[in-house]
Amino acid sequence: MRNTILREDTELLDEQGRVTSPGFACRSLWRYDRSRIQASRVRIKEWEYYLVMTDEFAAAFTLGDLGYLRMASISFLDLVKKTDCTRTALKPAGAPFLQEKVISWTGKDMMLRFETEGKSHHIWCWWKNFAGHSDFRADLRFLDEPVDSMNIVTPWADRKKFYYNTKINCMPAAGTIVCNWHVWHLDPEKDSGILDRGRGVWPYRIHWYWGTCSTMVDGVPFGFSIGYGFGDTSAASENVIFYDGRIHKLDDIAFEIPANPMLPWTVNSSDGRFEAVFTPELDRSARISALVVDSKQHQYFGRITGTAVLDDGRTIVMQDLRCAVEDIRNRY
Repeated sequence: MRNTILREDTELLDEQGRVTSPGFACRSLWRYDRSRIQASRVRIKEWEYYLVMTDEFAAAFTLGDLGYLRMASISFLDLVKKTDCTRTALKPAGAPFLQEKVISWTGKDMMLRFETEGKSHHIWCWWKNFAGHSDFRADLRFLDEPVDSMNIVTPWADRKKFYYNTKINCMPAAGTIVCNWHVWHLDPEKDSGILDRGRGVWPYRIHWYWGTCSTMVDGVPFGFSIGYGFGDTSAASENVIFYDGRIHKLDDIAFEIPANPMLPWTVNSSDGRFEAVFTPELDRSARISALVVDSKQHQYFGRITGTAVLDDGRTIVMQDLRCAVEDIRNRY
C-alpha cells in the first residue's frame, strides 16, 4: 500500500500557504489556519454535512461556505415510498462562520443549527412548508464519536490548492424528525450518523464520487467511506472501513457505473479488500445555479452486497446494507 500515515500533530499550511504534509490520519492532526491560505476569499470552500440513514428513511443537513455564496440545505428521503425532498437557502458570503463549536443559520422560514460539545453533536432544524404544506423539524443527537475517523489532506500540483477532509462514521444517533405529518425516531442502539467536514481550495471545475455506510453487522458498528476525485492522491487514498470504532485502511477504489445509473454498480478496490455490488433504489438529484456557481448533484441511495477485509484478514460480509453514493459535478 502506498498510503502515508501521519501520527503527529502538524500545521496544514506553511507560511507560504503550501501543504506541509499530505497524507492520511486516524484523527484530525492538521491545524487549519484560514489566514495562511494564499488564495482569494471566494476560492475557499468550507462545509459541515451530517447524514443519517435507516432502513426506512435518510436525512441530510448541510451548512457551507462556497466562497461566493453561503448555503444551508436539508434533504429528507422516504426510502420505503421512494420519495425525497430537498430545500436549499442561499445568501451572499460574509465573514467566515464555520470555525466555531456552534454554527447556525436563521432565515425567514427556516432555522438550522449545529452544535458540537466534546465528541457529541446536536442538530436542530425547522423549515416551513418543507414538503407540501407540512413543516420539517429535527432534533437529533450524535452521542459519541468512535476512536478513529478518516482524515486526509490531498494537494494539487502547486500545493497551494488542497482538500482537507474529515469523515466520522458510526456515531450513535438519537432523536426525532417530523416530516410530511409523520414522526420518525432514531434508536442509538441500531442507528448511527455520519459527519463530513471539508475545507480547501481547489479548481473551479471538479467531479467526485463518495460512497458511505454507517450501520451494524452482527451487532458491531460497521461502515465505510470510499471515493475519489480530489487532487493528487499519491500520498494516500481516502478509502477506509470502519469496524467497532477502528479504521482499516484501503487503497484505491473504482466504481463501474452502467449507462443507466439506476442499474447495479460494481465496486472494486485495487488491493482486493473491498469487492461489492451497489444497487441504487433512489436518486436524490439537485441542481444549484447561482452567479458563477453551478452544481449538479446525484446522491444514490440503495443497498450494497459484497465483502470487506479488515487489516487482520477477517472478512466482513455485507448483505444488503443501506448506503449512499454521491456523483457530484461542480463549477464553483
